[in-house]
Amino acid sequence: MRVTIVGCGYVGEALARLLGAQAQSHLTLTTTREQRRAELEPLGHRVLALKASDAPALKQALEAADAAVLCMAPGGDRQVDAGVYAATYRDSITTLLALLPDLPQLRQIVYTSSCGVYGDAAGGWVDESAPVVPRDAHAEVLVESEQLLAQARSEQRRVCVLRLGAIYGPGRDWSPRFKALAGTTRPGDGQSHSHWIHRDDVAGAMAAALAGAWDQTVNVVDDQPWRVAELLDRICAAAELPPVQWSGASPEATPMVDRRISNRRLRSLGYELLHPTLSGF
Repeated sequence: MRVTIVGCGYVGEALARLLGAQAQSHLTLTTTREQRRAELEPLGHRVLALKASDAPALKQALEAADAAVLCMAPGGDRQVDAGVYAATYRDSITTLLALLPDLPQLRQIVYTSSCGVYGDAAGGWVDESAPVVPRDAHAEVLVESEQLLAQARSEQRRVCVLRLGAIYGPGRDWSPRFKALAGTTRPGDGQSHSHWIHRDDVAGAMAAALAGAWDQTVNVVDDQPWRVAELLDRICAAAELPPVQWSGASPEATPMVDRRISNRRLRSLGYELLHPTLSGF
């Protein structure tokens, strides 16, 4: 199979390593940073530096591909504004849709979205049939991008949307990520649930979607949603940091969203998690 991975960042690179180890794919890899080309060249047959919203460049990356994996992400470690989200996701998918008439050999698209598209369920379980209720401009972009990509589905072309939990794994240790919260007082009671997935399971699910020709939306989260307060208590205790306190009052502008996201469909498709629950703290 000839596969193009659009966006070889944290998870895209992991997928490239996984597919390369299986030795069953001819890989084209893309990055937005020219300086990463040398780093990625051992992992694929072709490495291109491009923005996915650049139609001629994206066409070149996809011109011989049987499958495309879209795992773009905004650059940098900080939260970016919704405009950057739109440029990363919506504009790239709009560009892809315009190119599809010239890409008849492209039979599968796998796209990484987010479980952040789900609304509040008062702590109840939700699955892929739950309505999407974006709570901010970032989630609105993600929902719009999913809806646009659905237009690519046809009798000849499958589209799989993987809705990811928060990603952790090598290079993303717990204490540096949450050190700034230690000893602070946060709004609310910390009883809402968070959802996580290891980077290697994201790569594994993407590879399984390609191998199994998945043509649906699939939640990619581990087995155990964690209450935020309990998770932060464990992280702070393991790092010998002061615990987070909770004020009990919720901010009026951003009411808390609480739902437990089911991975039953992922399991039913035959994927076995490498990391069924959080570890490393």
